[in-house]
Amino acid sequence: MLFQGVVIAGQRVDLRVREGCIVAVCPVEGVGMKALHPEGGEPVMDGGMLTPHFAEPHCHLDAALTGERSPNRSGTLHEGIENWSSIRDGLTTEDVLDRARRAVDWYVSWGATRIRTHVDTGSMVAVQALLELREALKDQVEIQVVAFPQEGILRAPGRREAWEAAVAAGCDAVGAIPHFERTHEEGRESVRMAFALAEKHGCQVDLHCDETDDPESRNLEVACEEALTRGWSDRVIAGHCTAMHSYPDDYAAKVIEMVVASGVQVVANPLDNVVLQGRNDGYPKRRGITRVDELWAAGATVGIGHDSVVDPWYRLGTANLVDAAYMLLHVAQLTQEDEMRRVFETLHTDNHRCFGGAPVLQVGAVASFLWWDAVDPIEVLRSRPRPRVFQAGVAVGPTG
Repeated sequence: MLFQGVVIAGQRVDLRVREGCIVAVCPVEGVGMKALHPEGGEPVMDGGMLTPHFAEPHCHLDAALTGERSPNRSGTLHEGIENWSSIRDGLTTEDVLDRARRAVDWYVSWGATRIRTHVDTGSMVAVQALLELREALKDQVEIQVVAFPQEGILRAPGRREAWEAAVAAGCDAVGAIPHFERTHEEGRESVRMAFALAEKHGCQVDLHCDETDDPESRNLEVACEEALTRGWSDRVIAGHCTAMHSYPDDYAAKVIEMVVASGVQVVANPLDNVVLQGRNDGYPKRRGITRVDELWAAGATVGIGHDSVVDPWYRLGTANLVDAAYMLLHVAQLTQEDEMRRVFETLHTDNHRCFGGAPVLQVGAVASFLWWDAVDPIEVLRSRPRPRVFQAGVAVGPTG
């Protein structure tokens, strides 16, 4: 296949695919000009934009598509956890696999073929199901599974053991939820326990970190301290970090400096947090999105997660990461031209960090990319079209 006059990273090129690989990338001098020409009836696509596939750094496939079963009437994080807990004990392998596969199909149709999912370690059924799905789809979608103790590991007997068993079963990363533990001290201890368990099993660390409006919730600095001490500059994600929205500015500056120094990646989840945070506020109501602009300005690595896909926390999920990016640029007021482009580019660059780095569209690379009927990321954000997804040079659909 030949792509003529297609835009890649802001440059107009002609690109040829043969036997599933990119074999030529040639700059085009101007609109309407050609650098490469069709060979022997070769299919041609004209114009548009190519990007690498998206990566989803933060979702919950075990809970996907359960939102209708137990609607969240208060709209709070705590009710979401309670509602999910009421569903969890009745899970079956078939149910988890069916819903998770459907959600994965949605992700693929919107261009995400790397997916990091948290799984509640309170259900070994869910853990085993998602590990099974990871293997079943490994030739089509790269799935990573995070052992996530949804209700904490120190609040009640048996939770730590279940969490440790899930990690031992083969999860890719160790999770924790320190702000949900009983005390600030237990929260900090749970972070340290997560790092120790990850070291034992050779895993990454991926925390739900300070997902609260409480400005005294300060577990992110503990995660940064652990990462610095261990030299784990590329093995740690801190998801949400919404308390940073409410930190005093001087403390926020301090912890952002630690984030940069430690290499911890912060993943914002704007779709969930814009509705879950600030529920107890009068007006003006906080929206609880972490300080993406200040993190970027300091040199931190930020990811953007979709998080919930029609579950007890967020009923409206689509598995379209452009929706999450679109929400972020609004609520974080990232509406300068360069900021909007960076928000979009994050989906196919920094979102890949936990998977070993972003793919590059260059000669010799596998021809796996997204084709957009637009030439500017801002237009994609504005109109949010569905891309055409290519895997090894072949247009693909659902995973089946």
